[in-house]
Amino acid sequence: MTCISSHRVWINEQFIPATLILENGKITEIHPGISAHSQSYGNARIIPGMIDVHTHGYGGGDASDGDPETIRIWKRYLPREGVTTFLPGTVTRSEARIIQALQAIRTVIEEQDTDGAHIPGIFLQGPYTSHEYPGAYDPYLIQKPDIAQFDRFMEASGKHLIRVGIAVEKDDQHQVLKHCAQSGLEVAVGFSGVSYEEMMQAVKDGATSVIHCFNSMNPLHHRQPGLPGAALSCDALYSEVIADGIHVHPSLINIIGRCKGKDRLIVITDSSRYKGLKPGYYESVDRKVTIGEDGVGRLPDGRLAGSCITMIESVRNLQTLGKLSEACAINAATINPARMLKLDDHLGLIQPGYQADLTVYDDDYQILQTFVSGVPMLNEEAAE
Repeated sequence: MTCISSHRVWINEQFIPATLILENGKITEIHPGISAHSQSYGNARIIPGMIDVHTHGYGGGDASDGDPETIRIWKRYLPREGVTTFLPGTVTRSEARIIQALQAIRTVIEEQDTDGAHIPGIFLQGPYTSHEYPGAYDPYLIQKPDIAQFDRFMEASGKHLIRVGIAVEKDDQHQVLKHCAQSGLEVAVGFSGVSYEEMMQAVKDGATSVIHCFNSMNPLHHRQPGLPGAALSCDALYSEVIADGIHVHPSLINIIGRCKGKDRLIVITDSSRYKGLKPGYYESVDRKVTIGEDGVGRLPDGRLAGSCITMIESVRNLQTLGKLSEACAINAATINPARMLKLDDHLGLIQPGYQADLTVYDDDYQILQTFVSGVPMLNEEAAE
């Protein structure tokens, strides 16, 4: 049994003094005030463990590399930035390489290693994107959505795919969208030039979120609102945002947050393999990227190539750059992604019976401790 406390524990969307009892990987009891017998974190904030539903890599490794050790290193690292759950995201590659990547991630998931962040499933971001908005990926590898191919991907993953990205305007009669939604996957729309009208139909057919709003999609126009217009106006949709202040202007972070409110905003890192590396020029198998002093990767033609931001920096930026409320920022990294993935029966909140996944940070947004299933992942010097 572990007993921890703080004057600021995030319960019912407010910080209150509380003591938490953690046992067998769960939060078993919550008591008001600070117990004299607890390990106190003083005035540090304790929030539910953060969840990154859209991330591709770290430290030179990528989810699409097909190397299980890359995934192991990554999952052991993530608690350092307060992340307790993540979805490794594959990208647009050949079918053979995607299958190899899915098999590697599957290997790590099925090891059930408790060292590091949880992996509840996999995000298949590519190859069902549009040629008009391919992002930083090779347009020659983009493929038309196909049920038979998707089923091959699902088999390779060991049925661990739980989220899929689709440019729905390329999906005839939304067949793959409907197939995935009926199979219980969370369907995200992105890398897309879909019209507003078709996107509204896609929502009826089972789409539930928009991939990094304003990035790799048609622009918002006052007569053709397109995908960003749907993301902002449709209450049924969750909307991702990359909150580094570069992928999306701070004023638009504010607009996205105000439109989606505290219950439908999802903050993501969209981190690439270059996260954690020093600024400089890097070459990988499929592209050449320069990491600037601003921590953002760019292709030789200037296109953005993923971010290097951390989740705790993202939560801070939603408030400092985006001028959004604390509840909006914290929910965007905790209960909202849990709810979107239908994991909110055990993740995303601090309450009895929930998984003891907790993030502890100070007023400077420095991570002091991260608990994964009640186990502290970092050194304990920070606690009083």
